Amino acid sequence: MRDEQFGFRPRHSKSLQLARLFERITRNFGEKRITGAVFLDVAKAFDTVWIDGLLYKSTLINFPSYIVYTISTYFRFRTFEASFQMAKSSRRGMRACVNQGGLISPVLFSLYVNDMPSPSHHVELALYADENAVIATSRKPTLLVSYMESYLNDLQRWLSEWRITINVSESSAMIIVRAGRRFIQPRPVKLFGEPIKWVETTPYLGVTLDKRLTKSLHIDQVRKKTAQRMGMLGSLLNRKSFLSVRNGVLLYKQLIRPMMNFACPAWRSAARTHVRSVTIQVSTPYYWCPLVRK
Repeated sequence: MRDEQFGFRPRHSKSLQLARLFERITRNFGEKRITGAVFLDVAKAFDTVWIDGLLYKSTLINFPSYIVYTISTYFRFRTFEASFQMAKSSRRGMRACVNQGGLISPVLFSLYVNDMPSPSHHVELALYADENAVIATSRKPTLLVSYMESYLNDLQRWLSEWRITINVSESSAMIIVRAGRRFIQPRPVKLFGEPIKWVETTPYLGVTLDKRLTKSLHIDQVRKKTAQRMGMLGSLLNRKSFLSVRNGVLLYKQLIRPMMNFACPAWRSAARTHVRSVTIQVSTPYYWCPLVRK
């Protein structure tokens, strides 16, 4: 797998990919550069994997023959049919699609897109299975658009060759600059002749990014979702609850703390006032449950 791919690999995760992206943007702040990002929405990602193309790519990267054979048997004799009311079509063989929700489906998709074009010096990729971002760096917004479009032109040819469709209307682009710096919004980046809309905030890998990288919007969303869940479980986690302390701690660790800790390595560097709002929520159950305080 290519180095930019962080999806479903040992010692890789969403948090590490986000931390890598944030580190790059922060470094650009220090070098007085601006960062442009295009977040691509792949249409029906797992449904568009061309099976013969996947097997061909497996042989190109020198996969052992028994692994290629195992993958081929996984897809062999798969059929589909369509039905409407009382009518039903004949069965047809499937030429594309890996099972949505299958254990190895994300790995197979990552393998299928592993040969996407390599970026130039000013462009980087941030990949996680079907969630892909193209990152460019420059001192001028106009050059930023030029760098991103140059790569997207190469990507466009590759997408057409391997039958992968991008929802351009659902994709988004963002320019991220240090707070206080002003710039003139450049023309939109285009893919397949369609402009990709500029946005001020966008979700990526479960974290909401903003154009100043303050992370305040994401932290506020985490705080609200956590408060909502704590409210739902409040009757079970207070001092008068019939639930045992052990089970109360288990509920807290399984249902509340993961929401607050998700991608923490990436957003923990936010302003102290933003982080403190979540820290207070983390400590609240400690007053409810004596065992947690220990």
